Amino acid sequence: MSQIIIQLQGGLVQDVFICGTGKPSDAIVVNEDVEGADAKEITTVKITTENTSLGKGTFDYEACIHTEGITKLPKDSDVDKIITKYLKGL
Repeated sequence: MSQIIIQLQGGLVQDVFICGTGKPSDAIVVNEDVEGADAKEITTVKITTENTSLGKGTFDYEACIHTEGITKLPKDSDVDKIITKYLKGL
């Protein structure tokens, strides 16, 4: 079973990853915009790195994380119609 991981920052998708093998069963949303979030909703890890936009050192990386189920896109829905149009333009 695989999972789709969606990284958000400032309400915008920064990256989309897939982890594991097989058909995805859910999507994990990693929202880096933690301002105003309840402390219980925030996951924090220490990151030690040589090269980031923040420089070299050890930093707290914080995000609100939740899981969303994956559902089939409903045929003829508004999103289906706009995706179909977008894909025709590629």
